[in-house]
Amino acid sequence: MKRLLHILIIAIAFGAHADTLKPLAHQVVKDAKDLGTAPLRWRQHQWLRFAEGTAIVLGAYVADDQIVRFVSRQQNHVLNDYLRAVTHLGGGYGFDVAGLLVVGGYFGHDDRMMDSGIDAVESSIVAAGIVTPAIKTVVGRARPIHDLGKHSFHPFDTTYQSFPSGHATNAFAMASAIATRYDDSRWVPALAYGLATSVAIARVHDRVHFASDVLAGGMIGHAIGRSITLNHMRAKVAVMPTGNGIAARIHF
Repeated sequence: MKRLLHILIIAIAFGAHADTLKPLAHQVVKDAKDLGTAPLRWRQHQWLRFAEGTAIVLGAYVADDQIVRFVSRQQNHVLNDYLRAVTHLGGGYGFDVAGLLVVGGYFGHDDRMMDSGIDAVESSIVAAGIVTPAIKTVVGRARPIHDLGKHSFHPFDTTYQSFPSGHATNAFAMASAIATRYDDSRWVPALAYGLATSVAIARVHDRVHFASDVLAGGMIGHAIGRSITLNHMRAKVAVMPTGNGIAARIHF
């Protein structure tokens, strides 16, 4: 319900006229088609990168139990308070940040800030709202906190939703969208990815995810967030203030 409210607020910010949202809707459909057919266009280096990512996840899977035990044992007030606060950036607070970027960019006449917020919102919806939940349902992995071990899988049982991590997916999808828009900056990508990594660590620390869960989620979020943002940058999405709200123009 809260996520739907966030979407509604941002949609209102773009104005009430259908012709204002139509160009953005067209781009969203194009993004979905590009993401869905991307593997068909991958070249050798892209398949190699996919294989490397898969190997990293499998490597973490081998040591999942040991990693969870080690990370969850790191307990002190400062660390616990920080991780407890930052973990919400993988949920609703991350969406709030994206909304603030849209609003701040609009009122501050900063197109890049506004675009980064729009990219982050779409990346979050696609990666953490569609892709990851589908994989979670199919895989049906038990969480560490269930104490069933790393090999416990229950396909299509929605009680078990550990792999991949939705919070890590969301955090890295938004971080990648923002970092890609600010790739000429040092501190923005460092801050974005640093916070996303903290979210991933927090999920392992709280024993709600294994290391392989957050690694897979982070890679999914990064790939989708970066792909969507680069699509928008290549398409030259121009979102401009008007007397009736915000108008979007897309030049292909």
